[in-house]
Amino acid sequence: MKSDNIYFGETGLTSTSANHIANMAKESVRNTANELSGISFYSSTVSLLSGGNIQKAKLGSTRDELNNIQRSLEAIGEANALCAWLREAIKARERLLEEVKRMTLEGYCKSVLGGVEVPQQDTNIGDWMKSKGYTCPDINAEFSDATVAIMKPFLGVVESRLSGFCRKFGLKMPDSPKQEPAMTEDDYMSSLSVKDRNRFLMLEAKAAVIGKYIHEDGHLYNERERLRQIIAKPIGTQGEGANTLIYRFEPSVQKNEVEALFFRLAAEHRTIQAELNGMLAERARAIEADKQEKAAAYQKASEDFSREMSVLQDKLSAYMLEERRKMSELQSEYDAWSTEQKNRHKQLNADLAAWKLAESKRIAALGIIIPNELRDIYERINGLGK
Repeated sequence: MKSDNIYFGETGLTSTSANHIANMAKESVRNTANELSGISFYSSTVSLLSGGNIQKAKLGSTRDELNNIQRSLEAIGEANALCAWLREAIKARERLLEEVKRMTLEGYCKSVLGGVEVPQQDTNIGDWMKSKGYTCPDINAEFSDATVAIMKPFLGVVESRLSGFCRKFGLKMPDSPKQEPAMTEDDYMSSLSVKDRNRFLMLEAKAAVIGKYIHEDGHLYNERERLRQIIAKPIGTQGEGANTLIYRFEPSVQKNEVEALFFRLAAEHRTIQAELNGMLAERARAIEADKQEKAAAYQKASEDFSREMSVLQDKLSAYMLEERRKMSELQSEYDAWSTEQKNRHKQLNADLAAWKLAESKRIAALGIIIPNELRDIYERINGLGK
């Protein structure tokens, strides 16, 4: 697809380098996520009921670690967005190469050569006459049985009076209306600019990572609830008798700091989700508008087709095909045309093979670009291995 070209420039990353950076970004996300999963908002000690030294059982997170949570979540979102961009770029290159590989002669003539007509080497004399707009000869005794067999599907006088009538008077048979395929979500996303597409991916990534962390069963959510329980009951026991263990729990950060962080992240998540929902709604509106527009166009085309066919049918009853041409006068012209078509077909196939080789090399040499919005995270990830 043409939209796949947005990932590439004359300079940039190779697919191998992009895959390496994506793997490093994935590893960075895993490391940061592991750090976040270790966040705890309380410290604890343990001692025997019978006496003895008090031992540290658990060390809670520091204020610096608490303050770093939001940035760590942002870093995960940015790294996931970079990884998504690079993975999409690698797939885009594969699609472009596959398009070249699958390019047919018809597609080559249309898209590469600018609409050059494909040689019609398998066209029989009847179809050739139709394409030239020549008047069809009548079927009568002066033609051989073989000629009659070739011409009968083409003539229309035998098979269809309407087609014969249109040929005689130079009228064009209306084309049957075709329903245009509806716009898909992928079509809509492909129409977006680099900036908008990256923004969509970024919003999805950030909404997912923040929501997972703060919503029910998320780590921050659970630790926040645990902190509330500890404040309400700072001492706990385990065991029985002289071997009873006494746990004393002490918050390592202030409850209001945790609450502030929780609600700040919740507010950011709502803001991100609202913007993402807006983009999703705009996509839905665009798809629906496209659907309505194409349905209306198809309805009109169907009505026009029915009306034109009705007009032709009405006229047909008043006319009969009268003209004819001798088949022998056309045979020599057809033979020369057919030879030329076969030679052109052979040459174009050779040109297509050479083009595929050159185009595949060009696509393979294209560099994967990094959007400006991902430049900082790319530089940071790229520097991890140095």
